[in-house]
Amino acid sequence: MDDGPELLGRNAETERLRVLFAGARNQSGGALLITGDPGIGKTTLVEAALRDQPGLRVLRTQGVEVESTIAYGALQRLGRPLIEYVDELPPAQQTALRIAAGVQQGPPPQPALVGLGFLNLLARAGMDQPTACVVDDAQHADAESLLALGFVARRIAAERACVVIAARSDETVQSGLAGVARLELGGLDRDAGSALLRGAARGLLDPTVAADYVSYTAGNPLALRELAIEWSAAELTSTAIAHSPIPIGRRLEQIYARRLRELPEASRRWLLIAAVESSGDVAAVNAAAEALGVPLDASGDAERIDFVHVRDTIRFRHPLIRSAVYAAAIGADRRSVHRALSDHARARNQLEVAAYHAAASVDRPDDDVAAELVAAADAAGARGGMLSRAHLLARASGLSTAVADRSERSVGAAEAALSAGAAQLALQQLDRVDDSTLNDVSRGRKLIVEAMAGLFLSDPEGLRGGLAKLIQAADLMSELAPEHARRTLLLALNSATVTEEQAVGADVRELAVRMRAASEGEDLTSVLLRAVSSFILDDYGDAAPLLREAVVALRGAAGEELPDFGFYVTVPCVALWDWDAAAELLRRAVRESRDAGALRDVDACLWILSAVEMSRMNPRAAAEYVDQSAELRRALGAIDEQAVNAGLLAWQGTPPAIVEQITHAVHEGGWGGISRMATGAIAINEIASGAYEAAFERLSPLVRHPFLQASFHHIPEYIEAAARSGNRSSAQWGLAKLESYAEASGSGAARGLRDRSRALLAEDEDAERHYLSAIDALVGAHRGDGARARLLYGEWLRRVRRRADARVQLQKAYDTFVDLGAVTFAERARREIQATGIDVISGAKPQDTLTSQEREVALLAARGATNGEIAASMFISANTVDYHLRKVFRKLEINSRRQLTDHFTDLSS
Repeated sequence: MDDGPELLGRNAETERLRVLFAGARNQSGGALLITGDPGIGKTTLVEAALRDQPGLRVLRTQGVEVESTIAYGALQRLGRPLIEYVDELPPAQQTALRIAAGVQQGPPPQPALVGLGFLNLLARAGMDQPTACVVDDAQHADAESLLALGFVARRIAAERACVVIAARSDETVQSGLAGVARLELGGLDRDAGSALLRGAARGLLDPTVAADYVSYTAGNPLALRELAIEWSAAELTSTAIAHSPIPIGRRLEQIYARRLRELPEASRRWLLIAAVESSGDVAAVNAAAEALGVPLDASGDAERIDFVHVRDTIRFRHPLIRSAVYAAAIGADRRSVHRALSDHARARNQLEVAAYHAAASVDRPDDDVAAELVAAADAAGARGGMLSRAHLLARASGLSTAVADRSERSVGAAEAALSAGAAQLALQQLDRVDDSTLNDVSRGRKLIVEAMAGLFLSDPEGLRGGLAKLIQAADLMSELAPEHARRTLLLALNSATVTEEQAVGADVRELAVRMRAASEGEDLTSVLLRAVSSFILDDYGDAAPLLREAVVALRGAAGEELPDFGFYVTVPCVALWDWDAAAELLRRAVRESRDAGALRDVDACLWILSAVEMSRMNPRAAAEYVDQSAELRRALGAIDEQAVNAGLLAWQGTPPAIVEQITHAVHEGGWGGISRMATGAIAINEIASGAYEAAFERLSPLVRHPFLQASFHHIPEYIEAAARSGNRSSAQWGLAKLESYAEASGSGAARGLRDRSRALLAEDEDAERHYLSAIDALVGAHRGDGARARLLYGEWLRRVRRRADARVQLQKAYDTFVDLGAVTFAERARREIQATGIDVISGAKPQDTLTSQEREVALLAARGATNGEIAASMFISANTVDYHLRKVFRKLEINSRRQLTDHFTDLSS
């Protein structure tokens, strides 16, 4: 086809693509999503940009409807020429790609791990030859391929490779490829559109008439070309003068349908077979034609009018022609073609294709077809294709004759959708369920989906009702599926810590009763259930031994087991005032989840790690974990999902009024745990600024009405605020609580915080030894709290006129606060130093200018990780690691990994 006229006015767009392809040749890869209406010239633009790209290997595929539920089908077709490189990938990525392709058995891989494997496959191929991946009609590709390609497109950077994806505007495409650079193609401008129409029209067409048609068609190149084919210049002029409606957009199909009626019957039937088959498989079309009695040479007339091209594959000149062919056929004819194609696919053992056509071949429920769809859903799930599984089970539900089967399959579809993160789709599937037909286990499964969907969607009502639903689900499953019930109780614990006192329909004590009843046994789940239920129901002294047993069990958990408990490690650890154990176990869970490609679990653990670091007063470490979380969300395309961490904002010096507004919104949204954390952070920074009475009022409800461990670390703050605001009796009450916790827990951190609090309430002759004991216990893992002890000690020393000694403690406190990013406390320490009669000595190390990703790469490299290990950990390619390290070396003015290690050792000293 002569595509020159269609490129008129596309210079900027073509150049953008050429730059992308040139970048792939120069190890500066990238990606682009091209979207636009049918006929806008997406493919033509790509083909034009690919010209004059010497040495560039081009891999192509396109989405086809018949394979839209074959998980990773499009990715497999695209990557087939790169099979020779698979053995060079890290083992986990090799396995993920092979299971996704259906050539190896094993646990279903996570989409991110499949995406990382394909990214590294491209990177390796690019080492031999610059490589471009071009995917057309992505709106018809399977959901899993879109997710994997989206991951690749967002992470590709320092490779000799690039990705270009063309698609119509489509919600699934937008979701799977969120965050990918986008080029939205509109219609041609007035001059370019007029030139195209006048050049294609038969006869001379007045420029003003041509301009009118450009306006009518919104500059759509296909519409303009088809108008020129359908009418002469004279006819176009007459129609324009009469202001008759012009068939554009979808109405182009009417033009195609009219031409279709002029073809012989056999040719129309052959075209229908080709349209239904959709992938261009000549053998499949021929087999179906033979089964339906259609002559194999019936394609000739369709080829002569340029509807199709038949070579190694069958290609419609434009997708709208295929749509017109399909729409023009009566339902019975379409179903007979689908049936013939289903029989052919079944004979070739293409079970997913057979199921697709079988489903389209019936117009009423059919249990045999439903069973085929269920088998295809199981195959998709085995390859990690949970979205495809959800869609197949949903279709199977619609074709099932028995209400019970429809309901059971809808629950399965909802579970699959939820596991893929499609919570709204999951809830839509549950709307089709008749609860009366489900057994207790399935009713419990349905309740779990409802509760977890509320969490996924941040729905306030769903969040608040989640605990009650999960308790009810565990009750329903307790007899027939006790292990599932026990794991559901752990999910309920997570829900309780999310909503805290805002839970509706159940409370944490009800949960604890269920947990205790289900805690018989010596496995890790039982140990956790016993410990947490005792913590909630019993005196702290009685619960502490069980909590210690749980921490020991978690530390001894097998590597692959710990990620399953990643959400729950903080409860027993922080209940024992053991933030070190919580951080250690969460970091292990992060590593194991990264290795498995479970990036949503990694994200959740990073968020909890940030909370742990804030609770032991290390806002800089908390911010680094939040940055890592944000980077992972960008990799997953969850661009708009990053929740604002109001507590961290308080630590970073954001005005309290703004933090309070955000905290109120978070609380109203049902996130009780996060709002409590933020409220505590505001209060601590009020202490830093000397607003003790306000801090006391803010902390009182948190400490007097605690929720699990969430208020433990606020007791020392409460004591300080009470002591400094004249509420000495409240401070003494708080100290008594803190004394009992420190004694029963055996925690060094708790003893240090106790001694700091004792010092605040002690007489001068006893205060110093308490301060020194607190500093000795806290400096190290609890640097922030240790600096707080130094600050209070320094203030006390200044009050008793030991100014020289005070300056030493205050300077050390100031340096630590600056290093940790505790800006309000640093300012307080600065003022105290000046009050001793000298200025602050700027001993804090200068902060580097690394981005969050550069810093993470640098830290891993400083700890001895190889480029490959860093790449696997951060879900980027080894080339990108090398690229970041070169930037790190340049910014830090170093030239070796040894110097990098020394740099970060100095910063932490």
